[in-house]
Amino acid sequence: MTIIQLIVDAHGCEGPLNDAATLLARMEAAARAAGAQTVGQAQARYVPHGVTAIVFLAESHILISTWPEYRLALVDILLCNPRMDPEGVWDRLARTLRPAGEVRIRRSERQVGATPE
Repeated sequence: MTIIQLIVDAHGCEGPLNDAATLLARMEAAARAAGAQTVGQAQARYVPHGVTAIVFLAESHILISTWPEYRLALVDILLCNPRMDPEGVWDRLARTLRPAGEVRIRRSERQVGATPE
């Protein structure tokens, strides 16, 4: 089975890059909208600023790490259900992060199950 992982570098973010609670809430909402089930979450706050927040899903994870001093957010979206839309999750998160600069999206096909030949 092939699934898609998105790795996003979002520059010039104007959203709440130092607010882990808001990021986690928006990540959970994006997961629900995709039909994913949240099974846990974690966060780390850095001094003087920045956070890493992860939402653990029955279908894998959504992770955001931020560098407010650079207005940068790095996002990893992996949904192990091929019917779920990682691009839709990113679209919802982009409304929160509000990148005004370059956004680089790497879309990677991942194999689950039998090894591809």
